Amino acid sequence: MSISILNRRATDGGGNDLQFKGHAPFDRLNPAQINVSPEVRQAIREVSPVEAIVLTVDIRRSSCVLKESIDIPLFARLLDDFVAEFRTVLHYHGGWFDKFTGDGFICYWPIESHFTEHMDTVLDFCCSVMDNFRTYYYPSLVANMRNEPSGIGLSIGVDAGPCYLTQIVGDLTIIGSPIVGSVRMCDVCPPYHLILNAYPGSRLLDGMTAVCGRLSENVTYKIEALSVATKEYPQGQVAYRVAFHKGNHQPSS
Repeated sequence: MSISILNRRATDGGGNDLQFKGHAPFDRLNPAQINVSPEVRQAIREVSPVEAIVLTVDIRRSSCVLKESIDIPLFARLLDDFVAEFRTVLHYHGGWFDKFTGDGFICYWPIESHFTEHMDTVLDFCCSVMDNFRTYYYPSLVANMRNEPSGIGLSIGVDAGPCYLTQIVGDLTIIGSPIVGSVRMCDVCPPYHLILNAYPGSRLLDGMTAVCGRLSENVTYKIEALSVATKEYPQGQVAYRVAFHKGNHQPSS
């Protein structure tokens, strides 16, 4: 497909905010309005690259949860509730919702200022979503199950880099190698863990004075470099694991 065709498709919806419905975050000062910068609008019109932090979120053992569910409509309602809350919390953190994948989500943040500041927002969002799933949705899913399979939980993979925002089958979609990277990190991530690909992990550490950071009064995090075996790199590739800690004390480095 030629770039001219892509440009025509992007321009067709470039002035219509309906293309952002369900995807773009809301303006905090005016929730009735979406918050899309002129730079992002221009990138969509021109099909030019936008640097973005991309997350793939996966509900581990979701097929087993479905199979063991006593009430399938209840399972669907719980999933619908979680997706709705996920998107609301995401938009509150300034993130964009790409798609629901059946057992997870893809979302992203266009980087329009300092990378480290964006990563703090991303980490705060990840911590909030993991807590919500662990404390409410997981017990609700288990209460609706005949048997409880092991390994149920939320895994999050992160990557960053140039992406394109364009319409595919009439829906705004993010495409680019960071989507593949975030999926790869999510695939090797245990439940209730967060793994960053080498690029965002190293950039985050470059902006820090230690391997520990603080998100709020009682939430801190620690970054650990590790090698993970993936399908493309069975011998192992560099990645970074982030562990969250609650309490007033900074985790030891």
